[in-house]
Amino acid sequence: MPDIAFTTADKRPINAIDVRRLYDGANWWPGWQPESIARAIAATTAIGAWDGGRLIGFTRALSDGVHRAYVEDVVIDPDYRGQGIGEQLVALLVEALGDVHIISLFCEPERVAFYSRNDFRPSQTQVMMHRETKVS
Repeated sequence: MPDIAFTTADKRPINAIDVRRLYDGANWWPGWQPESIARAIAATTAIGAWDGGRLIGFTRALSDGVHRAYVEDVVIDPDYRGQGIGEQLVALLVEALGDVHIISLFCEPERVAFYSRNDFRPSQTQVMMHRETKVS
């Protein structure tokens, strides 16, 4: 792995335009604008992976700080994938969440092995449901 610095957003601000670039590299959330991304970063526990001054990985989680947390947006720059950066980001995010009782996420079936390396397990009893509204 290259010499990557991992930091929480409270120690090194994560620029929403840089996150937008990561989303574009993953073909995610085309309607999300930097202003709404900045609000999302501010409302979550967020961690960035940096190669010098370049943000090359990002993850965040919503949490009540005690009982539940929900992981969102583990995204890595395409040029840096396959180097263990995403796994490290998830491990640091779990650490930053502290003693939260249950940390949940949803993922595509082909990502189950990735998340299992940080002790996530599929649930046999829960169904993920969505309710979407128009993105503004």
